[in-house]
Amino acid sequence: MKELSNFFTNTILVLLLIAFFIINGLMNLGEGGIYDLWQLSGRLIPDLNFYQTDESLNKMFSDWGAQGRLYYVKYQYRDFIYPIIYSVLLTGILIRLIRPVTINFWVLIPSFAMLFDFAENYYLRVLVYDFPDFIPLNVKLASIFSTLKWVTILFVFILIFIAWRNRRKSYLAKKSKY
Repeated sequence: MKELSNFFTNTILVLLLIAFFIINGLMNLGEGGIYDLWQLSGRLIPDLNFYQTDESLNKMFSDWGAQGRLYYVKYQYRDFIYPIIYSVLLTGILIRLIRPVTINFWVLIPSFAMLFDFAENYYLRVLVYDFPDFIPLNVKLASIFSTLKWVTILFVFILIFIAWRNRRKSYLAKKSKY
């Protein structure tokens, strides 16, 4: 863990943050991005929902039309890079805040969010290809992985806040001794 603490310097975290904003911009404004899908149908992407149903996906994919579904498939290529970037960034922030000396489960939580995001992306892509004849199990799995992704990301932000608060309290306690 010490090596990871040394790896996640301020420079590395800033570069990861820049990469996060760049890929986020491409996902929103790039060709076939969220903005294009919004322009076609006034609808966002299923990845931003906490869960999906047969009806909601059917309505969304219908409203998008063939062009929107093609855009979404293009969008998905970027969405396989995005989880890696945010996972490494959040892991680096947690490592910097917690400063673990040995293997620490808490700093691995962003990796679970990444894995859930990958699984969600896979099943949503399958559903786009299956449209309009969804296999109910695929809808259920996409929904489960979406929920797991968002709950895990929320948990990571709670962990970051707790770790920051603990570091801050520790810093203030040391400062008051002098």
